[in-house]
Amino acid sequence: MYSYEPRARTVSLDSFYIYKHEVSNGEYLEFVNELNKKDTTLSKQMLPDTLVWREKSSFLEPFVEYYFRHPAYSNYPVVGVTHEQAEFYCKWLTEKYQKESKRKFKNAKFKLPTIHQWTYAAKGGIDNSPFPWEEFSMQNKKGEWLANFRVIPQNSIGFDFFPVQNIYGKIENKKILVAGGGGRSYGGYSSDGAMITAPVTSYKPNGYGIYNMAGNVEEYVNEKGISKGGSWKDTGYYLQNHVEEQYDSTNYASAERGFRFVMEIRK
Repeated sequence: MYSYEPRARTVSLDSFYIYKHEVSNGEYLEFVNELNKKDTTLSKQMLPDTLVWREKSSFLEPFVEYYFRHPAYSNYPVVGVTHEQAEFYCKWLTEKYQKESKRKFKNAKFKLPTIHQWTYAAKGGIDNSPFPWEEFSMQNKKGEWLANFRVIPQNSIGFDFFPVQNIYGKIENKKILVAGGGGRSYGGYSSDGAMITAPVTSYKPNGYGIYNMAGNVEEYVNEKGISKGGSWKDTGYYLQNHVEEQYDSTNYASAERGFRFVMEIRK
């Protein structure tokens, strides 16, 4: 995985609604259960890949069995879904909405947000901050973290020596600045209040009342191969509004990726 920073430019957007939080396990489970009533094969195809929690370096095995279906995690963001599954959820939601007799809009479509829609919503009406909040810091004045991400404590940063090949082909030990403490320590994952993901309405919403546009899970956008917002496993750099994180589209699912949707009004 890697990221790049796009060039600044001005775009024009039509009005749209965006969901105030990431799609939760409970909401996605409702989708799977409704599909199961009509098509059991399709329902199974839409299930998240819970094996995304299985890691050699950390003991996350209980989440393989419990994260998606256990009621304790109902309000946590769904992960382990592909871009195609997220798009199918939006299609199902559109059809479900169109059947509502008392719906507010006669014709509306749910879909994954475009990069520009997502970025506009993330800013929350603030143009001069790199994050969804007004502060340039990752903490408020009380010292509380403003998002769920991988905090790297200052005392874990230092120099180490690594073998590097120079231009003449000779291997030399080079002194490089590195961040250590890769485990889930107090100073790493848990000091922001969450060991993995956090409930979808955790932390303070931005100026538009939208939760977790930075951190928790990086989110799919309409443009395949790109995610936005950073995750519980990413450092603060990836939480910036303008940063676009790329993923290998052949490696579909991840414990760090989820999604939210937008609603576009046609009539």
